Amino acid sequence: MSEAVRALKDKAAEQASKGKTGAALETWKQIVAASPDDIGARQKVAELLAKLGRRAEAVETYEDVARRFAEKGLFFKASATCRVLLGLDPQHQRTLELIATLYTRKSPPPYRGISGLTPPPQRPVDLPPTVGPTAPPLELDLEIDIVEGALESGLPSIPLFSSLTEAELKDILATAMEVRAYSDGEQIVQEGAPGLSMFALVEGTAGVHRGWASEHRRQVATLEAGAIFGEVALGSGARRVATVVAQGEAVALEFPREAMAQVSLRYPHVGELLANFCRDRLLANALRASPLFRALDEAGRSAVARAFQPCSYPNGQKIITEGLEADGVHMLLRGTCQVRHHSGQRYPDMREGDLFGEVSALTKGAATASVEAAGPVLTLRLSTAELEAQVLSNPQAKLTVTKLANERVQRTAQFDQVLRDDSVQDRRV
Repeated sequence: MSEAVRALKDKAAEQASKGKTGAALETWKQIVAASPDDIGARQKVAELLAKLGRRAEAVETYEDVARRFAEKGLFFKASATCRVLLGLDPQHQRTLELIATLYTRKSPPPYRGISGLTPPPQRPVDLPPTVGPTAPPLELDLEIDIVEGALESGLPSIPLFSSLTEAELKDILATAMEVRAYSDGEQIVQEGAPGLSMFALVEGTAGVHRGWASEHRRQVATLEAGAIFGEVALGSGARRVATVVAQGEAVALEFPREAMAQVSLRYPHVGELLANFCRDRLLANALRASPLFRALDEAGRSAVARAFQPCSYPNGQKIITEGLEADGVHMLLRGTCQVRHHSGQRYPDMREGDLFGEVSALTKGAATASVEAAGPVLTLRLSTAELEAQVLSNPQAKLTVTKLANERVQRTAQFDQVLRDDSVQDRRV
């Protein structure tokens, strides 16, 4: 940025702070003339035109801004600008059509699942038989249509959104998203709160924190513009597992669950894609977070992910029984599971995205606690045979298995010793 342009921006900011909107507008127009590729300057012109009530000019300028963002591959910025534009002109269609044309596929590409799951089958696939007694039906579409790579337009594919048809994407942009602005330190989502929306970060950065309300608060990730988060809410409305806080000023697109559900009623394909997207993201995150699967490279995790199969359980059914070998590793996809020791002691509940059973299955040792469905539950299960084939062949993963197994044996021994000591103390009393 040249010194002259920087000086003009400082001047425009000062004029705006003093309420001189018209003067600020003229200064921003000078900036656009001096720096034609500065899309942010054009956006400021549009904002000030709207503020001055010059609606037709504002619409025209916002349309130009959205087109420039879209053509540069800035999908979420283009979408946010489109939403503002629709607020000024609800009948506006050109920008919706432009974004939908640029960011959706016109023909199926070679499949490359972003989380490594199996490619779409050629025919509908039924769920495998439920494990144990018949469970209430829990729908899970097995077809996956989330792809990556360049689109026909030459722009990058956007997870989930580029799998939609033009009509579906236009409907979501027009009816199922809102633009939200956040100040530094403001919470976007709160740990423990019900999940009611998915978000996409348009501008700025945000920190992801665990234990926000406790003394053990820690930041576990930083989100950059373009990141999608909170997507589990679209599939189940489960409670948030982390707090996301704006770091500096930030703008996000919010996709409310109820609004997306209405789109899914009009376009059932959208509901299928959302279910697949949520499942893929949960599984990919769980594999990256697990010490066991983290030892694998990306190709290894993709191979493991392809082998997971859905299983459903009714309320009260034991998925893993203490003292018996686990039948594989489970990722909790929907619902909640209780974890109990034979003493009656309860461990923290398993929630959506949690993995369990992997150490018992790999070591062929007895499970150290029972895992029981608390309500209808759906898991993705990786069989012991697949787990052995995919994991034990990796030297680093094999070492991790041994370490985890020893840690859990020691933890169980310590817990049992506490129970014995308490029992002896009770007899003495």
